Amino acid sequence: MKNKFFKIITFIFLVVNIFFYPIKINAQDKSILFISSYSPGFTSFNDQIKGLSDELNSKYDLQIEYMDGKKFKSEQSEETFYNLLKFKIKNYKKFDAIILGDDMALNFGLKYKDSLFDDVPIVFFGVSEESNIKKAKELNISGGVIESPSISENLDLINTLYPKNSKEKRNLVLITGDAKRYKKEINEFYSFKDSYKQFNFKYLPMPSEVNNDFLNDLLKLNSDKDIVFFLYPYRDGAGKSISVEKSIDVINENIKAPIFTNLSYDIYKNMIGGKVINHYEQGKEAAKLINDILSNKISLPKFINNNEANIWMFNYDNLKKNNISLNSIPKESIIINKPTPFLIKYKGLILPVSFTILGFILIIIALLIKSIRHKKYQDELMRAKQLAEDANNTKSNFISNISHELRTPVAVISSSNQLLRKINNNTNNNIDNTLDIIDQNANRLIRLINNIIDIAKIDSGFGDLNLKNIDVITLIEDTVLSVIPYAISKELEIVFDTNTEELIMAVDSEKIERIVLNLLSNAIKFSKSNSKILANIVVKDKLLIFIVKDFGIGIDDKNLSKIFDKFTQIDDSFTKYNEGSGIGLSIVKSFVDLHEGTISVDSKINKGSTFKVSIPIKIIEEFNTVSGDNLSNVNIELSDIIR
Repeated sequence: MKNKFFKIITFIFLVVNIFFYPIKINAQDKSILFISSYSPGFTSFNDQIKGLSDELNSKYDLQIEYMDGKKFKSEQSEETFYNLLKFKIKNYKKFDAIILGDDMALNFGLKYKDSLFDDVPIVFFGVSEESNIKKAKELNISGGVIESPSISENLDLINTLYPKNSKEKRNLVLITGDAKRYKKEINEFYSFKDSYKQFNFKYLPMPSEVNNDFLNDLLKLNSDKDIVFFLYPYRDGAGKSISVEKSIDVINENIKAPIFTNLSYDIYKNMIGGKVINHYEQGKEAAKLINDILSNKISLPKFINNNEANIWMFNYDNLKKNNISLNSIPKESIIINKPTPFLIKYKGLILPVSFTILGFILIIIALLIKSIRHKKYQDELMRAKQLAEDANNTKSNFISNISHELRTPVAVISSSNQLLRKINNNTNNNIDNTLDIIDQNANRLIRLINNIIDIAKIDSGFGDLNLKNIDVITLIEDTVLSVIPYAISKELEIVFDTNTEELIMAVDSEKIERIVLNLLSNAIKFSKSNSKILANIVVKDKLLIFIVKDFGIGIDDKNLSKIFDKFTQIDDSFTKYNEGSGIGLSIVKSFVDLHEGTISVDSKINKGSTFKVSIPIKIIEEFNTVSGDNLSNVNIELSDIIR
């Protein structure tokens, strides 16, 4: 009963395979049967079929049967498949040639050669088991394509690409299956050890199931020290080793070193490539053998080895990433991901683009003509600018020279005034008052001349500092106190305060005095009677901060940006109450800049103004530190205030 049921199932299986499973590529008089070891879902299946069909073209009717090696594991399965083929050959038609794909199909074909195929030419490809190849030759199989890795060719290439480096030897790491099954490949790898002494030869076995130890070994490989040659464990067979896809993912995701390979499927990820096993090329070579046999071009068995069947194949992106030029790899190489030449890629756009470029060229010519004219205009402007700058320099030189010339008569007036004062000897008060007016205005004129000379120096780039380490708190306090009597005469109160009693730092004492006097001068000028002026010193964050705050007429926001400009008077609201040269605040800013400091102002109309000077605290190396009390006596004429 059991045998009867099995026969029924076998018959149904045969019928289904005959009418549904065979794949017809072409329908011609001559038929070729391709027996694949695997199913259509296997990695190499589609490439094998494409290689066969591209070479056979429309000459033959190619039919396909596949054994599905992952399920073909029992004698019963083998018997069923045998009965299928026997029934098909007997009742359908006799095939003119048989193609056997991979080791399982070859092993089956050799076993049933006489009973199934008789004298029909048989060609195999994708076969790597030496015992199968040996038996095929003994049984006078018509020919075949032997699948084996090109180890020597790939090592020769690696040796060429990575010549001897005097710094440090690189590790050349072979990754493949178990050492017992791949003894031949491993021995061939190590046979180059003496020839390529710039490498340390190492072997890393790939387990059938990936584990943490293996992954850790992969992660240790890096681009500076290691080069990897990955030889997929092809000999293990379907289901016995890690799959092609998974092995590629594991190698690519965990190795940072350059990776060469023996299998074309690897190249589409991060591997560089090499001389690889390519199942499309193997299919073509097997089809060529069939063509030659059936057309009587060859009569003796012909076997194609790896040198003829394998091809040079590289990934352009990975070559570039590893700094390998196209000139350093074999000329016949197939390059995947290689950018398409511009003229080929965009040949349909060349004509319209050419007209567009021509239009752009005409536009560019027009723009160049316009640019040349604009350049001439710019040159004229530059000449005018240069003339203006020369005139300004001449003006500055004139001001400086005339200022020096003015000092002499003013000095004579002052000296004569002093002489008259001694002759009068306080006998006539009217004369003394007149002499005081002459002194006051002479001092005012001297201060004004000095300001003009300072501005001229700064404009000419000759401003400098006479730095000394002094007690700057005492200096500023003495200067403020010297102004208080004059402020009182104007019905104003100056309040001085400091958060530090002593601070030694490097400053130009004369310029600090001028800064303080000019700021107090402005505050007195523009303050209302019976109001206060606050003069504060704050030391923090390695900065000396001097603040002068008044409660006077204030400054409009639109004029704040102009108050430090030379010879600038803001508007009539200032000048109708006070007159001046308009250079006091400009000098203040210049002196602050020389001390590498900053000055700012905050002001509101009719609420007053606050000037804030910040100077970095620095100490210079010198033998003696000068205190504020030992500086030149502050003899304030307040010429800026009363002018």
